[in-house]
Amino acid sequence: MQIFAGLVLVDDKFQATPYLATRWEKSADGLSYTFHLVDGATFHDGKPITSEDVAFSLDVVQKNHPFGQAMFGNVDKVETPDARTAVFRLSKPIPGLLLSLQPLLMPILPKHVLGDGQDIKKHPRNMDQVIGSGPFKVVENNPAQQLVLARNEQFFIKDRPLLDGITYQMVKDPLSRMLMLEKGELDYAGFSGMRPKDVERLEKVPGMSVTTSGYEAIGYIHYLELNLRKKPFDDIRVRQALAHTIDPAFIAKVLFAGRAAVGTGPLHTGNPYYTNDVPRYPADLKKAAALLDEAGYPLKNGERFGFTLDVGQWAPQTHDPIAEYLRAQLGKVGIKVELRRAPDFGTWVSRVSSFEYEAKVNGSFNYPDPVIGVHRHFSCANIRNVIWANTQGYCDKTTDALLDQAAIETDETRRKGLYADLQKKIVSDLVFIYLPEEFTTTAYGSKVQGLPNSAFGPLSPMHEVWLKAN
Repeated sequence: MQIFAGLVLVDDKFQATPYLATRWEKSADGLSYTFHLVDGATFHDGKPITSEDVAFSLDVVQKNHPFGQAMFGNVDKVETPDARTAVFRLSKPIPGLLLSLQPLLMPILPKHVLGDGQDIKKHPRNMDQVIGSGPFKVVENNPAQQLVLARNEQFFIKDRPLLDGITYQMVKDPLSRMLMLEKGELDYAGFSGMRPKDVERLEKVPGMSVTTSGYEAIGYIHYLELNLRKKPFDDIRVRQALAHTIDPAFIAKVLFAGRAAVGTGPLHTGNPYYTNDVPRYPADLKKAAALLDEAGYPLKNGERFGFTLDVGQWAPQTHDPIAEYLRAQLGKVGIKVELRRAPDFGTWVSRVSSFEYEAKVNGSFNYPDPVIGVHRHFSCANIRNVIWANTQGYCDKTTDALLDQAAIETDETRRKGLYADLQKKIVSDLVFIYLPEEFTTTAYGSKVQGLPNSAFGPLSPMHEVWLKAN
């Protein structure tokens, strides 16, 4: 976002605003978008940014990005009638196209550097001598220590960026990050990873601010994922019993100090298509026990059945306490839960992608349009050996039809209705058991001014940011 620009930016209302594209036109049938590029825009090496780079970038993302097909599968081609005009030709409407053209999801890449025929995923210029199109350029890239960026003097927005540079310190430990903020050794921390009690401490530090704004387009939700291929989770009554045993409101109040929203379904509460009009499963241990009896899992010697709950270590500040709660809570109805913590991310990935798990604490991003981050979990066609796909094995014709319709519906009212129906269906089927949403924060000192007013928050370009003198 700092190194690469995109055609558009996304504001706090999920609206696309000009960036590398000064304006655009959409055809009446919704199958053509014409983008007009900023005159004189250049890459960090001084080479002009042209429509050829736009076409190249779309092709790279379409073929290599995990969501490339979801975002741009219906883009047939990008025509380049002149250097400053790029025309997207679509086979079907893409209601979320503009939201996918911002820097995080489709950065504009230099064709003259990366289009030399080498494998784009292994290209040496991905890490060394990086040439971008954004407000800052790479000076030093040491993944273990820091990323140092300097002001792009040739940036296409006049007199921007305002900062001389940005240094990203690679601080993995949230406690260390909090202490550095407290001491003034860090000015800004997006995706801070801090626990509610850490935030309470930071909020008392003079001149320090903490906000949860700017994560709406990311939409990080948590859920209990069950392998629906395996007993007993293939029985809806068992899933209903688990839902009635687990109390998300309690988790939000106790584990998140009341600061996290209680998730109700597959869409984040900050998403424009979110609805809370979905089936509810209020905490009721007696009802849970009755459902388990009905499903053929009576209590015998204090136990009904047991399962292994996988816990990844990529979000320990959240997943560990949730897992401990689930183990204790499910034990109250006679379900024995054994926690299995992966020693590293690779192990977790291997277990999930090979479907060799019974249940796991999981979480994922919605992204700005549901086609990007939500459809992947519920489409029959996306039951793949890939993490954060439809790894649980859910397949339903009605759900698929709703996904297909919503993906191309351009009337906003009808589209919201389709997503309302989808949310009701997913929650009714208990594909996942939804938990509180992630408590995600940005912390910054009082001298940091001009932060992006965007639904992407920390993942937005910081060309308007400046520092106030002490």
